[in-house]
Amino acid sequence: MSKLNNQIKKYNVTIPKLFETILKLNQEQQVRVLTYAEKLLVKDKRMAVRKACHITVSYATSNKLFLDHVINISKSGLFIETQKPLIVGDEVLMSFNMQGYDRPIKIKGEIVYANRLGVGIAYKEISPYIAEMIDTLVKRIKD
Repeated sequence: MSKLNNQIKKYNVTIPKLFETILKLNQEQQVRVLTYAEKLLVKDKRMAVRKACHITVSYATSNKLFLDHVINISKSGLFIETQKPLIVGDEVLMSFNMQGYDRPIKIKGEIVYANRLGVGIAYKEISPYIAEMIDTLVKRIKD
């Protein structure tokens, strides 16, 4: 049997056991396990270093306008803290001010991640000029 087939067989046994174990946990324990799993998934997907910030952002989906705060930002995306029911895959148009720039930055993005704390947005169709401005901002933010 090939190595891949052995791995698949192993996962076919392990995954049901894992679900069975999680279902036996109380609600608080389940939330902790799922929160930990979410952090692992997000950590592995990030391609750029994110820096903590607090930037007011206005953003719109196809049918609504929102006002919230960016709580971390990178050269490839940002995370908006929100309790609004937004959907992964939706396109958003964002606008926010950056210190040292006269006009607001306007960026198109796509919601790539959502949880109870907010949404992760990857930039789409970003101009090289705006990309450089954001990269400069991220580099200026102290860890």
